[in-house]
Amino acid sequence: MKRWITILPVIVVMAVLLGTNAYAAYDPNVDYTVAMVDAAICGDYERGYAAQDARNEKIDNLGMAYNKIDFGDLMLLSKIIYAEAGSEWLSDDWKMCVGEVVLNRVESPEFPNTISEVITQPGQYYGVNSGYFNSLLPSYRCARIAVRLLNGERLLEPSVVFQANFRQGSGTCQSYYDKYLGYTYFCYSNRMDLYSGKKV
Repeated sequence: MKRWITILPVIVVMAVLLGTNAYAAYDPNVDYTVAMVDAAICGDYERGYAAQDARNEKIDNLGMAYNKIDFGDLMLLSKIIYAEAGSEWLSDDWKMCVGEVVLNRVESPEFPNTISEVITQPGQYYGVNSGYFNSLLPSYRCARIAVRLLNGERLLEPSVVFQANFRQGSGTCQSYYDKYLGYTYFCYSNRMDLYSGKKV
């Protein structure tokens, strides 16, 4: 009898765990990152958040080494990349740098702590609070680049927090030239002491 009392809790826990996996809300064969990108380019928030939840559950249950991505963040980052560097002829690296400056600002002590707060800061990203930006749908490329960034891929140092068509901050890390758009500069903070030891 004692033996059954000892192993009964183990059996119950195993049954619960197996039952949870058997009735998981995700399909292990579905790539929910792709589903989130597809929802972003259609502006389908309901489908995007559903894919986010399924992706997070899949990551947790299968112990996958991926970052969890908030669909709202994916949507905003995709849109700002598209608004700032959406032209198809611009390189993926150029688009990556645009998105990376946003994420560097989120992590920086100099700027707000969320993507939404960073891009809506007065005087920072032109047109973000406009009807144009609100109705904007990102391209597939911009959404995929946003996913790469939210998964941790980086091209710049964390101290690169400025992007403009003129030099600013304490120096230029990277610049790109386009015959239609001119130069875009990605520049270091004026407060480099805040980023000491932070490298890509």
